[in-house]
Amino acid sequence: MDKEQSLSFNTFQHTPLDELSVTECFERLKLISQKATYKDVSVWLGRNANDYANWKRSNKLPFAEIIRKLLQERISLNWFFAPGYTLHEPSYAYTQGDYVKSSVVEEERKRRIEFLKAHKKIEPLLKAYGLQDDEQCMTLMLDAYFSTTDKWMEKSQALELVAKALALKPAIQRITREEDES
Repeated sequence: MDKEQSLSFNTFQHTPLDELSVTECFERLKLISQKATYKDVSVWLGRNANDYANWKRSNKLPFAEIIRKLLQERISLNWFFAPGYTLHEPSYAYTQGDYVKSSVVEEERKRRIEFLKAHKKIEPLLKAYGLQDDEQCMTLMLDAYFSTTDKWMEKSQALELVAKALALKPAIQRITREEDES
C-alpha cells in the first residue's frame, strides 16, 4: 500500500518533462482515464496491453498516442505535461485571422490576374471577327477560356473556334438579308 501511496503522491509533484518517467506518466494517465492498471491505460491509448512493458523497459513514452488521446479527451497538454508551471502563450506578429485574410486577398489577386490574362486574349479575337464587345460575347468567351484546360485543346484554339461560331450569321438572318438586298 505504501508503494501505491508514494506513486500517487509523485504524480502530483512537479516533474520536469525531460525527467518524466514512464511510471509517473502512466500514473497521471490512470487518473485521467480512470483505469486501474497500466495495461488498461495502454489499451485506452489505443495500443496493445503489452506495450507498457516495452515502454517501461526502454524508458520511452508514446508521446504521439498520449497527446492524441489527451486532445481527444479535451485535456490541457499544459496541465498534463507541466503541472505547476505558469506557461505563457507565444505572441505572434499576425493572428490567425490575418493569415486567413492574406490568403483570401492573395487568392482574389490571382483571380484578377487570370481574368486580365483572359481578357487580353479575348479582345483581339472579338475585333478580328467583327464581334461586339458586349456581355453575351464576353461571357461565352470567358467561359470557353476558363473551362479549357489545355489537355484536350489549347485555350487559344478553343477561343478561336468560339469566336468563329459567334461570327457566323444564322441561316435565317442570311436569307432575310439576301432577300432585302435583291
